[in-house]
Amino acid sequence: MQKTDQPLLSICILTFNRAEILRKTLAHLAETLDTSTEIVVSNNCSSDHTVDVLEDFRTKWERFRYVRLDKEIPMTENAVVAGSMATGKYMYLFCDDDRIVVEGINKAVKMMQENDEIIGVFGSYAETDPTRETVETYKKTDEVVILPKGLKSKKIALMKFGLLWSPVIRTEPCQRFCITTFDKRSFGHWHLLGKMLDYGAIAVIPDVLYHHVQTVPRCEFGLTEGWYHDMYHADLEVYLGKMGNSSFRENAALVGEAAAKSYLQGVLFSKLKGELLTGRHFLLRARAYGLVKDETVLEYERAYLKQMVVERLNILISAVPGVRKVILESHPISQETCSLLGKVMPEMEVYTVSREELLELPTKTENFIVALDYQTLLDRGGKLEADPLHQCSLKDVFANCRLFPGEITFD
Repeated sequence: MQKTDQPLLSICILTFNRAEILRKTLAHLAETLDTSTEIVVSNNCSSDHTVDVLEDFRTKWERFRYVRLDKEIPMTENAVVAGSMATGKYMYLFCDDDRIVVEGINKAVKMMQENDEIIGVFGSYAETDPTRETVETYKKTDEVVILPKGLKSKKIALMKFGLLWSPVIRTEPCQRFCITTFDKRSFGHWHLLGKMLDYGAIAVIPDVLYHHVQTVPRCEFGLTEGWYHDMYHADLEVYLGKMGNSSFRENAALVGEAAAKSYLQGVLFSKLKGELLTGRHFLLRARAYGLVKDETVLEYERAYLKQMVVERLNILISAVPGVRKVILESHPISQETCSLLGKVMPEMEVYTVSREELLELPTKTENFIVALDYQTLLDRGGKLEADPLHQCSLKDVFANCRLFPGEITFD
């Protein structure tokens, strides 16, 4: 292969099974970038027509390369592949559903051109809806901040900014010292920052570097899973561990404060996914650190209690083999529960009957009984063969889904 002039900037893209989203992203890059910019794509063994999209773009952009991996790997490992492909003096890595802001990227590059000590530049980002309307802009700073190389800056970065990610970075040191020491047991955001500050200064600027489009599914959906937060904790702990021995209490407080903020994101994405019990879980974890007030918890309960009850009923009923009918004791709250449950369990026959009818209803494997309260179940047990696996009390489920203790009133 003939050697060509080194490009100034490499845009590195991760993609997986989002061919049409990728097509729009590449089209946007073609409209906004100088043709001397290199674009590289790491295709994470997509099973859709991603390769067709890449082949089509390859004919339209001079400095364009892509790879298709032989097997699917975690997104963090795919980021290593994409970053390793860059040949530009500077590189910027992002996902296939993002939109770069060229003005911000160019400012970051210019800062590094003018200051050889700066190894990378972090910026702000904006959340946009699918129509590209900005929903909210997230800024880490209102003015340019430069942190010099060294241990002191690592501590300042943690306390001042929390998590920093997606920098425009010098390619050579990134590939030599950052990417090659990647550890798959953590996300690597803190690892990257720490390695950068080992070899140079960093800058944090208020300028927006990219727009993060609210597509579905989103990689942040992992925030609703325990493994995501374990990796987040691991990232922080390794970052602090590399600084040397320190106070257990001090570091525990730093990890707790930084990691707990991700619980609020867990609440957000749980609601987006319709996993409201999971949102409750992360809300309580955030409450343990004082990040939410009791009023916020109560608002969540008022807004989502009925949906949480239906979610819990779905979990209980789905676990029991042979159930084909869900029969609730008639009551206004039961009617609403019945309607919601029918939507989430369309394969089931869901209906209500009077208390008298419920007391006489035979115990069958195909029936799941949802009584209004536990007394109805006791009364059924006095007349029919008890079957705890196929029954529950609606009031008990409501009580167990509540975030605050108290009597549930159905009158």
